[in-house]
Amino acid sequence: MATTTFAQAGPSEPSTPWPAPAIEASTHGAIAFCQVYYETYDEPLRRVSEIPLLYHPGAKLIWNGNLVPTTSTELTAWLEAFPYSRHDLQTLDCHPAESPTPTSPPDLIVNVTGSVFSGPASFPLHGTSGANQPNPDKARKFHQMFMLRAVAGEGGLQPMYKIQTNNFRYIG
Repeated sequence: MATTTFAQAGPSEPSTPWPAPAIEASTHGAIAFCQVYYETYDEPLRRVSEIPLLYHPGAKLIWNGNLVPTTSTELTAWLEAFPYSRHDLQTLDCHPAESPTPTSPPDLIVNVTGSVFSGPASFPLHGTSGANQPNPDKARKFHQMFMLRAVAGEGGLQPMYKIQTNNFRYIG
């Protein structure tokens, strides 16, 4: 199995683009992370128990301009207050960023835009008619930016990422 090298130019070297394997790994990492994050967030029972596990200790969460505490207890309480939701992603853009060590996977800057449906109608019960489906006119547009940091991944395996910074904002 091939090992992916993530090294980039050091401080005294001229800036060079990220090597293709780092770009590819970053893209795959961002897509995988967003699938896990939004699927978990949109499941009410999983949201409160699993979303806090996706944050680094001391991570920052800003929701519509408000700083949210990210200790497990405070984040869980904050998440419990949210209504049901369903996120439909329209765009996902990822860029590698300098990591803490030259040989570790790059940090990822991930920008996501989409629509979010909120309230009981966004979480239809199995076997119900389309009457419980969200009204598309009730969706709100959002932008979310994550700074992700790798926490695992050795021997060429895809690294696992956790949230270092999360900034969510409604844009429409």
